[in-house]
Amino acid sequence: MIKNHNRPLPASHVMLGLLMTAAAVPLARSTEAVHDSHWSRDLRVGANMDLTAEVRDFGADMNRQVLDLREVEMSLESQIKPWLYGLIFLTRPSGEAMSIEEAAVIADLPKGFRLKAGKYRNEFGLINTIHEPERPQVSLPLPVEEFFGEEQLRETAVTLGRLIDHGNGYRSGISGAVFNSDNEVAFDAAQSGDKAYAGKLYFGRQAGNIAYQLGLSALTGKNDTGGATDIQVLDFRVLLEPEYARGYDYSARFSWMGEVLFNQREITPGITNEASGFWTLADYQFMPAHHLGAGAEYTQGRLDKSVTSRAWAAHYGWYYSPHGRLQLQARRLDIDDGDSGTEVLLQWNIVLGAHSERPFLAILPADE
Repeated sequence: MIKNHNRPLPASHVMLGLLMTAAAVPLARSTEAVHDSHWSRDLRVGANMDLTAEVRDFGADMNRQVLDLREVEMSLESQIKPWLYGLIFLTRPSGEAMSIEEAAVIADLPKGFRLKAGKYRNEFGLINTIHEPERPQVSLPLPVEEFFGEEQLRETAVTLGRLIDHGNGYRSGISGAVFNSDNEVAFDAAQSGDKAYAGKLYFGRQAGNIAYQLGLSALTGKNDTGGATDIQVLDFRVLLEPEYARGYDYSARFSWMGEVLFNQREITPGITNEASGFWTLADYQFMPAHHLGAGAEYTQGRLDKSVTSRAWAAHYGWYYSPHGRLQLQARRLDIDDGDSGTEVLLQWNIVLGAHSERPFLAILPADE
């Protein structure tokens, strides 16, 4: 079920974030200055802090005001060989220990194939591959949290894919993956001891001032009952003037995006709960680096489809640098345990040496 967490901000977390981000600048300069050493000339170092403030009115017993260092992240990226790219992302979410969020290589293979191996945000749906500070809204959509949890799909995996350029702006792609079923929400942290399998079909076009992309993802794996968990996602993006503020995150003049999710989970032998959900978001960049948007979310419970949650949200975002953002979001929630109300979220994403993780398959030229 959807859960709310009140995670206070220990002083040690703030100090760690300040030290890590301060250290990124001299480290980045030193790597640029190295020539005849074992360091790659293309090594890029990035760091950011994701500060959030939350005010919530859920009734007299559920009011709260929280300032949270939601995440501190450092990244290392390198073009190791012309055909081999590597990345490491270290992250410390609020209230948790430092961990490896991603550590992977991407290899370009003959015949146009591409291989990705390691631990990373798996190719599934639309928002699963987006890092927490770069989400289109501050919050995670309700159905994604319900079916995958706050961590989403970030499993150790091997993915093989191929991009096909059809000309005239059309591109398509296909990928397949095998990964550990470590996700605690979808697969109960690999209690079944089995692998999970996923695939995705991609299609899109960018021509002139219009671009769109469609995706169909599916995965299957076993949960703690020994039965199957099967999830499918339809995702889409529509962009008007996709090059409007080239170089900034979410550069399009107007964008509309979303996902529709379907979850079939065997909860006891022979009994399957079939739940669904969706989220959608529209964003208008009324002047360069200034955004207004609104969205809606709905989900059924992964264990009981009669339990439902809904949310409506609006946001204003200002990109004070190409990857640094100050965003205000208001969100009305009607969630499954009766804990309903309004929350206001403020995000300040402080970026030193932004990471630029390449997409596995760039269906739209705007993503390259």
